[in-house]
Amino acid sequence: MTTYQQARQYLKEIAQEVKRNVPHDKPAQRQTINDSADLICRDLNLSEAKRNQLANYACKLHPKN
Repeated sequence: MTTYQQARQYLKEIAQEVKRNVPHDKPAQRQTINDSADLICRDLNLSEAKRNQLANYACKLHPKN
């Protein structure tokens, strides 16, 4: 598994957890997902291209309105 794949998996798990913990607070869910994506990128030293890809993936994990 590549570093980017690990990052996606971590972010997916975080998104699932936050959606379970605060199911009716969509702004908090989005903020947590975005903040987590940023921290994961820093911790794993992802390249700028991979950071952009993870940010796009984070948007897909955002709750739907």
